[in-house]
Amino acid sequence: MSTIERLPAHKSGVASRTPPGFFQRSGWPLIVLGLLELAWLGWFLCEPLPNAPSPRGAITRGILLLDTFPGVVPDVSFRESLLGKGLDELSHVENLPQRLPIVAAAGLIVLAALGLGDLIRRRLSADLDAGIGERLALDFGLGTVALALAALLLGRLGLLHPWVFRVGLGVVAVAGVAGSRFWKWERPRFETGTAVAVLIVAPFLVLMLLGAMLPAVDFDVLEYHLQGPKEYFQNGRIAFLPHNVYTSMPFGVEMLHLIGMEVMGDWWWGGLVGQLLVALYAPMAAVLIAGSASRLGSRWAGRFAAIVYLTTPWIYRLGVIAYVEGPLCYFQAALLWTLIRGWNDERAPRGRFWGLLGLLAGGAMACKYTAVLSAVIPWGVFSVADSARRRSARPVLAFVLGWSVVMAPWMIKNVIDTGNPVYPLAWKVFGGRDWTPAREAQWSHAHGPRPITSAHFWHSVVEVAGRSDWQSPLYLAFAPLAFLKPRSRKPALLLGGYLVYSFLTWWLLTHRLDRFWLPMLPAAAVLAGLGADWSETMAWRIIRAGVFGLAIATNLAYSSTALAGLNEWTGDIEFLRRDMPRRLNAPLATTDARLPADAKILLIGQAAVYHLNHPILYNTVFNPETIEVLAGDRPPQEVRRVLHDRGVTHVYVDWKEIMRHRDPSGYGFTDYVSPQRFAVWIAAGILGPPTAMGMEQDLYEVR
Repeated sequence: MSTIERLPAHKSGVASRTPPGFFQRSGWPLIVLGLLELAWLGWFLCEPLPNAPSPRGAITRGILLLDTFPGVVPDVSFRESLLGKGLDELSHVENLPQRLPIVAAAGLIVLAALGLGDLIRRRLSADLDAGIGERLALDFGLGTVALALAALLLGRLGLLHPWVFRVGLGVVAVAGVAGSRFWKWERPRFETGTAVAVLIVAPFLVLMLLGAMLPAVDFDVLEYHLQGPKEYFQNGRIAFLPHNVYTSMPFGVEMLHLIGMEVMGDWWWGGLVGQLLVALYAPMAAVLIAGSASRLGSRWAGRFAAIVYLTTPWIYRLGVIAYVEGPLCYFQAALLWTLIRGWNDERAPRGRFWGLLGLLAGGAMACKYTAVLSAVIPWGVFSVADSARRRSARPVLAFVLGWSVVMAPWMIKNVIDTGNPVYPLAWKVFGGRDWTPAREAQWSHAHGPRPITSAHFWHSVVEVAGRSDWQSPLYLAFAPLAFLKPRSRKPALLLGGYLVYSFLTWWLLTHRLDRFWLPMLPAAAVLAGLGADWSETMAWRIIRAGVFGLAIATNLAYSSTALAGLNEWTGDIEFLRRDMPRRLNAPLATTDARLPADAKILLIGQAAVYHLNHPILYNTVFNPETIEVLAGDRPPQEVRRVLHDRGVTHVYVDWKEIMRHRDPSGYGFTDYVSPQRFAVWIAAGILGPPTAMGMEQDLYEVR
């Protein structure tokens, strides 16, 4: 019998009592283990944070932990401590009613998602011996995939209208609630251990959900995660955006922002709804992670795994910043949970079981193309293995069909828009609209694999293990211990093999952006949960409690700071809407505030444009530069006519951003844009003299 066949051999939550081994009978190995844990935590606390520069010198987690409590560091008062600052950020409860429309809109979408997900799961006969929490968590993911595809279809048909979505979601939500027959569900048992786990993770969840309802601050989010849905909302349809290459990638997560915008009837408030929905993937993933570890170990292993996952600063960060890696981690957790639950469950028809896994793999890839490495290929290999052992092609065919149901619409959209199903990737195979050899070289320089050297390799190993600012020490503290317990040794080998595969594919085949290795976290959390439960001796319980206590306190201290994301959790949203653009980019915010309402701005060098209220023309650095496309080699008077035809009244140039891109380490920027060219247009009377909006930002009026 293979390793994977043995994984679900025990009922969920029923711990098999293994005879105590040498490590459990003898005292000195536990002393050595305790010293190793102490050494690891010491390094973790003392290692400088690479992304947290400070005029006072390196910042470490240990310094932040000491700054948490007043009086520990001399002259640090309660108000100046992290605890005091955090409580102050939570004290403005009078602003919480501003969040009610956001929560209500998100609640409607969640109910609709749960209803659709419940329908899909029941059609696939995928109960898989699951509890209520696990069923709801799986339904949420399946439902959001279905809602995203529905939004894509309606958007392509030009049917984006608030009442289409409000009525449609309302009908689906009511039908889903009625169809679920929740009043017949078995009441879940109250367990003290589960309540303790919930209390431990509650501060992280509360801060995460509050943080998700704050204005976006991240460049990528402002450039395309939210900007793409905003343009679809304003245009009333989903169409090719030739100025923003990122919007041609799968937008399964971004459709939630679009749905939120339609429900709210406003792009800015709807974006906050979408951000809250993205944050909800974290607790849903934790439920499935707990279920996986419970099946492979015990209920306590499941609780430990969920605690490890939800107290990770990376997970908090993915909740408060609308990256797609949070949902991607959810789908990785769902794939693992489903495989463990159903591999040997003959009650689930194999075609439907693998169809479900295919849907989840498609959901992962609809978050991000890189999921082909972390989700599609590994689970595709499992489907081949199941086909081989059963001598039937049904598992493979069902997996491919499930994946195709989700991904085919996104790929067909790209074929229609660009001629390339995975645009802008695989240009040498499929070609693609507006893509040239020079642009391919620019893209490959920015996003291609990095040099392969032993120094780079070990740097990445240390980064993933613990140096990364948002990593938790609990993974390395506990995951290796899963190999000490006989029952968990075989699943630990399988999980460890998957983690090695994930790390190597990230390191060898991507440009090693830190967010790209995060799909490892769900499997790593399961492994850590098993490791934390490797022994039941009192000595180990004491060591484990100490490690958990110190690590969780450190993670919470770090997550409470602005280093992990905007932390004005109960701030005035209306004020932040006005103030945040100024904090992020004062020259651009000033331009947007000062120009008349009928002005239309052509932006050069700046693509983080989500917060702008004026009509704009812009492009990302990987798209043809808009001014170059419009003006080209035309004579000045022709340039004036083209700008007037496009309704452009002002041209904003961010020379600082242009120079950043032109730096050897940057993405590159066309030589067409230069001060000399603007001087010629000014002399010809096409543009007025520049108005300095900042130290390196100029605004020109079109005459």
